Amino acid sequence: MSVIQLQKKESTSEQSWLVHNIKRLMTAKGLNEATLAKRTSIPQPTLHKILSGKTADPRVSTLKLISEFFNISLDAVIYTPPHEQFDLAINGVRRQTKHIPVISWQQCVDAASFLTTLAPSNWEDWQIATVKSEQVVSLVSKISMEPRFPKGTLLMLDLNAKPVDGDLVVVHYPNTDEATLRQLFLDGPVKRLNSLNQEPDCDILDDKIRILGTIIQATRIFHDN
Repeated sequence: MSVIQLQKKESTSEQSWLVHNIKRLMTAKGLNEATLAKRTSIPQPTLHKILSGKTADPRVSTLKLISEFFNISLDAVIYTPPHEQFDLAINGVRRQTKHIPVISWQQCVDAASFLTTLAPSNWEDWQIATVKSEQVVSLVSKISMEPRFPKGTLLMLDLNAKPVDGDLVVVHYPNTDEATLRQLFLDGPVKRLNSLNQEPDCDILDDKIRILGTIIQATRIFHDN
């Protein structure tokens, strides 16, 4: 039986996460390829092909040797994090963490769709955080958002969260190629969108302006230069 037969459907992302998961487990235990091959009785050429992505469909029997060695379930090895058993094997504690992709304001316009295409093999910028939602991305603040959000602030956007009065939301205006940040105010039936620089002018939320999600967390990051 193969991984493809075991899974309900196969995707490039799942294969990428498989390799990513095994490498993280190896790093956490201080193992190299040769040592893991020896301790699991997996031929090193076979293990190398899996870790290099050259084996698109490794056998379940091989992956079971890996999962049993790390004392986690086969699902925790194959499927996309977060997974409680995976976090326990990596950190020694049970945590519900997720890998949040950091994307651009242009990519955010179609964030829900863009999110489904990302995997460790094709995306480098990730933020690790503890969140409940399954659809979360991070954005780097713009200069126009200062001083409220200094340069280098990561804004975590929940695509599923329903905004309430006073929430910061990411919106997309018609005929523009990128999303922007606004504060939502509810005044009876009227919904207003204010910019962060306290300008007196505001926009009335209508059907032409899309709310893409709600900001749930802001994290400051620092640069050496």
